[in-house]
Amino acid sequence: MSNENTTSSRPTSVFVVAALVLIEALATLAYAISYMLNLDANGTVNMGGQLFMLALCLLLAVWHGSVAINFFKGKAFTRAPIIVWQLFQLILSVSFLSSDIPMVTAAAVLSIVIAGTTVVMLFAPKTTAFLGDRPNR
Repeated sequence: MSNENTTSSRPTSVFVVAALVLIEALATLAYAISYMLNLDANGTVNMGGQLFMLALCLLLAVWHGSVAINFFKGKAFTRAPIIVWQLFQLILSVSFLSSDIPMVTAAAVLSIVIAGTTVVMLFAPKTTAFLGDRPNR
């Protein structure tokens, strides 16, 4: 059930979750562009594998942007992809905490903070009421 028919304004938590998910989509797009600019670099993956990875990153960025927009519109089905993405993000970020490169460690901490904030705000009472899961108080 979505909240399209009500005239109440969106709670702050909806703006925060939508913004954080959109930031993640833009970060994925930035990674895909960076990956594309380095396609000619020699690596362990052949050109076919590199092109597949590029296409996958671009599709993920577009998909994630679509999820952010539909969440902002009040579509309740977007909660599942958001939570799955955050769990993947947490798992991958924790593995990068042991890096010797300070920038990688900082990015991992930032990623954990974003994922944690998104999960908490996603299940905030006002957010679930906006998505139609709870009656408004």
